[in-house]
Amino acid sequence: MGKPPLTKEEKRSVNFTFRLTEEEQKKLFRLSEITGQVPGVLIREKLFKGRFPEPKKAKLDLDTYLELKRIGVNVNQLAKHANAGRMLVGMPTILKQLVEQLNLMIKLLLDDSKPENR
Repeated sequence: MGKPPLTKEEKRSVNFTFRLTEEEQKKLFRLSEITGQVPGVLIREKLFKGRFPEPKKAKLDLDTYLELKRIGVNVNQLAKHANAGRMLVGMPTILKQLVEQLNLMIKLLLDDSKPENR
């Protein structure tokens, strides 16, 4: 099932052409890549709303995903031992290290989601 047809007022039927320098075009394409929007949408958003669309979220790379998975597996194993009533020697230290690793991963992910870090 397709989307409903646009009304005459909603259709964008008017073309408007303007010129850019090569550097401006590169900036526009870079913004387009960051936000995940086509250049025409970017220009319309900025012109009529006074702002650019929000940047798209950063994608997890494979290394980040695997590291988060390892942390989760380790936490799960420690929880299994704790629930069975077996406290491992050094468990608080291990948990502290895992939490520090997790906080570092979260910080890296949050920093990566900022447009200036892409």
